[in-house]
This record gives sequence, C-alpha cells and structure tokens, in this order.
Amino acid sequence: MDSRRATVRVGYAKDGVALDFDEGEVHAIFLHAFHLEGFRLALDFGKRPRPSLRLELPLPAGAGGLSEWAEAVFRVEPLEAPDMSVNRLNARLPEGLRVHRWESHASYASPLSDLVEASHWRWHCPVNQADGARLRSAAFLSAAEWLWEKGGRVEGRKQVKQLNLRPLVTDLRWVGDTLFSTTRTGSSEAGNPLKLHAAILGLEPVALHGLLRLSLDLKPDPRLAQAERFEPKLKNMYEDAVLLGGGSNITLVDDEDDEPLRLG
Repeated sequence: MDSRRATVRVGYAKDGVALDFDEGEVHAIFLHAFHLEGFRLALDFGKRPRPSLRLELPLPAGAGGLSEWAEAVFRVEPLEAPDMSVNRLNARLPEGLRVHRWESHASYASPLSDLVEASHWRWHCPVNQADGARLRSAAFLSAAEWLWEKGGRVEGRKQVKQLNLRPLVTDLRWVGDTLFSTTRTGSSEAGNPLKLHAAILGLEPVALHGLLRLSLDLKPDPRLAQAERFEPKLKNMYEDAVLLGGGSNITLVDDEDDEPLRLG
C-alpha cells in the first residue's frame, strides 16, 4: 500500500571462486552490500519482518549461474542511474559475484520463480569420467522413464520416494567433453540441479562441481498484461486515505449509544 516502495530485479552472476557459496551465504553477502551502500530495503510482511530481499531460484554450493536474479524492495526508489547502483554494489561484492542488470518492476508483478519454465546448463566433464557419463546420457535419452530415489516428505513424514527424471530433462547433448542440458525449472520436484544431473550420469553430486546455469526461459507475466486490475485498487486506496486524512465531515455512528461521532 506504500506507493513509495520500489521493486527492483537485480541480475547477477555466480561463478569462479564464488561457486562454493550456498544460498544463505549469497543472500547475506547481498544484504551486507546493500546496507554498506546505503540502500534502504523495505521490510517484508512476515510475522518477524526482515529486509525484503529474495533470491529467485537460488543455487546450492558447487553450482553457478550467469543469469541469476534477486528481487529487492526498497523503501524509496533510488534516484541514481541503474549503472551507478550496479557499480557501487560490485565494488562491495567478493570475487565471483557480479551484478550485471538492474530492472525496475511494478510492485504487483509476479515473482520471477513463477515465470521460469526452463534452465539451460553447461558442465565441463573431467576426461577420466567422460566415457561413462556419455554412456549413461545415451541410456537416459533412450529410456521411457528414469527413476531416482529421492528423500522427501510424504504426508508430513520423511520418506524415500521414486521420482521419474525423464520428463524433467528436455535436452541432453555433448559437445566434446562438455555436457549441455535443459531442465524444467518450473517443476517443484526438480530440486537440487547437482543431484539431478548426478542421478542421470551415475556420479556423486560433488563430482558435478562447476555446473553452470547459462540462461533461463521465462513466460510472459500475466499480471503485467492486466495492470488495469491493480491500478484502480491502488487509486481507490489512495483516495480513501486522502478523504479520511483531510477535512471530511463523515459521520460515524457508535452502535452502543447511538451518539454520532463527527470527524473533521
């Protein structure tokens, strides 16, 4: 309801020595960088309000990405040019983490995680593992289903369940010793990309260190296409606030004693 709030999507890359950062560490690093540069983050609406900064599709330690996103909500929209904000943040970030985009969005826009349909990956396979990984890839592509035992919760209890990985991976190809793949990121079952690829290639997840997300496929945001559904509500809330805060002569009646209470 605060019209001064501003939502910004911050595009960044996580690579090199930053591969070993997990989701919590990346989040903490960005929070610290925003604070040091004087960016005033708004508080979220949780029971224990925290600065409104969310990593979209966060990556585990060992995996990186060139097209990662964080969504930040500021108390007041920064007045400086986006390039200046990007440069100031990059001066605070450690090696391997770099901001490359700064995009303002309407406050009612859908979360980016709701718009992602697929992720495109690249992994440089060690030479001594390439032959076995290629054989497993060929077997996966020719299989009608590829079951993987995954730990999870079923009716609130921790259990091991079987997940068919075949429909979750839409592309798997080799160029030399480099594997390129595409996964259906929109599926909540996709989970950890290191574990998913390891289950296909017959390797331990730690062997997939350096798996890199190259890009994301996004569908159009339906909320942005229906902006008129949100704008009247914001306008009405503003008008009501002005009416109640101004010199109004609205009469409110207390049901208990029927005595009118006049405002203004």
